[in-house]
Amino acid sequence: MKVNEVAGSVKAGQVEELRLVSVEGGSYTLHATVGGTSERVLNADGDTLHVASVDQARKLLVDVPDTVPLYLVQPAVYDEMVGLDSGPTDSREQIPLHSSH
Repeated sequence: MKVNEVAGSVKAGQVEELRLVSVEGGSYTLHATVGGTSERVLNADGDTLHVASVDQARKLLVDVPDTVPLYLVQPAVYDEMVGLDSGPTDSREQIPLHSSH
């Protein structure tokens, strides 16, 4: 799904949730859950959309109604570190879709 289609898909009730996933290097990718499946949100060229901050993502999603939750997802490193017990595969926290200012 391209970024310019997200608002329409949310309004049509097709998107169950949005997730802003932290990736290496300090950027984020946006994912939409549709029919129980996670879909990467793409830029206008059809490539994975990368954003630099939560605020930048909110600016891109300004037309999206807040009828779906937005989660900030940070993958865990437990399985990559030697000597640590297994833990959850990621942590996720619901954040406001739109800024308060």
